[in-house]
Amino acid sequence: MNHTLPNWHGSDLSEAEILDQLPPLEWDYDTAVENRERYLSPVLKTFQATTRPILLRSGLGQYLWDAAGNRFIDTVAMNQAISAGYRSPYVMTAVKQQLDSMQHCSTMWMHPGPASLAKSLVDKMPAGDWVVHFLSSGTEAVDLAVTMARNYTGRHTVVGLRSAYHGGVGAVANALTSISRFHHKVTGASGILHATNPDQYRGIHGAGVEPYVAEFRALMGASTNGELAAYIFEPIQGYGGVIPLPTEYIKQTMEIARSMGGVVICDEIQTAIGRTGKHFYGFMEHGIVPDMVVMAKGLGNGFPISAVVVRRDIAEAMTSRSFMSTYGSNPTCCAAARGVMAALGPGGLQENARIVGEEALKMFRELQTRHEVIGDIRGSGMMIGVELVKDRDTKAPASELVAKIADQIADSVIVTKAGANANVFRLVPPLCLTVEDAAEVIDRLDALLSKLA
Repeated sequence: MNHTLPNWHGSDLSEAEILDQLPPLEWDYDTAVENRERYLSPVLKTFQATTRPILLRSGLGQYLWDAAGNRFIDTVAMNQAISAGYRSPYVMTAVKQQLDSMQHCSTMWMHPGPASLAKSLVDKMPAGDWVVHFLSSGTEAVDLAVTMARNYTGRHTVVGLRSAYHGGVGAVANALTSISRFHHKVTGASGILHATNPDQYRGIHGAGVEPYVAEFRALMGASTNGELAAYIFEPIQGYGGVIPLPTEYIKQTMEIARSMGGVVICDEIQTAIGRTGKHFYGFMEHGIVPDMVVMAKGLGNGFPISAVVVRRDIAEAMTSRSFMSTYGSNPTCCAAARGVMAALGPGGLQENARIVGEEALKMFRELQTRHEVIGDIRGSGMMIGVELVKDRDTKAPASELVAKIADQIADSVIVTKAGANANVFRLVPPLCLTVEDAAEVIDRLDALLSKLA
């Protein structure tokens, strides 16, 4: 289709002339910092990777470059948003094709993009009658999942786990988050309970499953009326410190929740999209089938999109009232996610995540044998946690050391801190990371541990 724009759309201007009329970008470092502090919210400083923020200008694959031209290996993937890599040809091609026709279409009308993406996500699920609802962020997806669960069950109480992260804002998602530094001085949503998470490294009951299951059961008996709307968990707790949940714990607590009439919500915001390597969804490593799956972050490779995959009968409970998300099914974001799906499968990135992740875990565990300060190494695929402690017996968190390393390694590697005590390096790179990249990161960490520990 050929269409001609009237001149007031700027169609008579060259690309250079249009760019000249845009508000300018400031690449001088000091001026950029001054502008950030002058015009952006000061709360940004509370979640900053390094003491001195890095001014990033470009990215390609698993690498980033700052305004001065310095190259970095990115082990954070823009807070896990970049799955297929910066400027992935799969994603860029899909997005450009969509932008050539139309940038947005609300769900009040129709575009084939959302259904195409939904089919791809459903095809990765176990057999069942699944449907998908798209939104713009993980917080929204969690809020919607709980809303659907409450509508479906007619119940109110939702149980999550300590050290969980389900959202930094949003009454429900933030109330389900159980890490103190993400809670603000506002009243949280009602009907939220937190069970002790089965942390196999520093959990209050030590290693094992049964004591944690017993406490979960006791919590249900003491703090509910015997009914439950939902149970939500992360297969690997991300911001909590990359804490994998034991399979037997997941199975037993799911059984308890369902016996109370609750639906099971698996928060895959950090573990889906092939990150754990063996499967597209992290829950599949445990041989279970939840009733809902929420995902975001890497789904759009930097474009804002999240999804709730849910049993049709649960989704039907929402139809007695109206619900919509203006940008939730944006076809450009859906195009980016379709590109991600292609990069993971035909492009081979999910298999790369498995292979490189296994090799990286081996290298990190070898590093652990040489540095007493490394208390634990854990994870799956390209989601690895490296926990630093002052003493392996007391497991006192080495938070200050982690902060120092994060600042000093930032001359060539971008890392991030996680865990209740911010003493865990959460390594979640773009899925195109190579074994050579992983080795370079470990060499840099080795040198700094030898120098600072």
